[in-house]
Amino acid sequence: MIRKKLRHTCGKNKKTVSNWVGKLKDVPCFLVGCGPSLEDHPMRLIDGLFSIGINSSYQKIDPTILMWQDPEFWYQVKRDLRNIQALKYCRDVSDPSGTHYHFILDNGVFQHIKNPMVLFGRGNTGALSFELAYCLGCNPIILLGFDCKYRGRKTDFFGVNNFHKPHTLRMCSSGLKWIHQNHERGRVKVINCSDNNIFKEKYTLKEAVDMVKDDYEYTGRDIFLSQMFGSGCK
Repeated sequence: MIRKKLRHTCGKNKKTVSNWVGKLKDVPCFLVGCGPSLEDHPMRLIDGLFSIGINSSYQKIDPTILMWQDPEFWYQVKRDLRNIQALKYCRDVSDPSGTHYHFILDNGVFQHIKNPMVLFGRGNTGALSFELAYCLGCNPIILLGFDCKYRGRKTDFFGVNNFHKPHTLRMCSSGLKWIHQNHERGRVKVINCSDNNIFKEKYTLKEAVDMVKDDYEYTGRDIFLSQMFGSGCK
């Protein structure tokens, strides 16, 4: 069971994320994407567990961290963001309000980052969320809604995403292949609960939770954020 002693101190800069590295070592992380298969899972099963939600996934779960990279997303949902408790972590240019935690998006291939202030690769927030989870030290990493394909006319669990572009699925598959490579090479264990063509194995959310049930406690958002920042840093 994960029973870490918490440090109740804040850094000098409340908005820095550079000290997140390794703060959640061996904590299971649920990465929640927006693929149509997200509808297949009872999300209540991960209440109280550490999760990183991507874009509109907040409509299904109020995650520990909500992450996005596109400015258009902020303009579309800025009112909704006020009503969710998740820590908001986004690309610097995607937060005109300047109120959330930021990363800079650099060019190049997806990679294992050394500082969550700078992420690498473009066109796939799912792969960027994996970079963050890996940097935090999370293991295993469970994928939900990482489909990289449509289901009928549905591009996402909520229906049609008008921001999808012709290259969206291609970039999604590229990022998912990189995530799979990390799993195959033993860098981190990845449990796939998504309907995609990259991972051979697919588990239900209940099966995934049962697989990691001895590796966590139901500690809740505040405890995880305390481990990352110290008490009071949200």
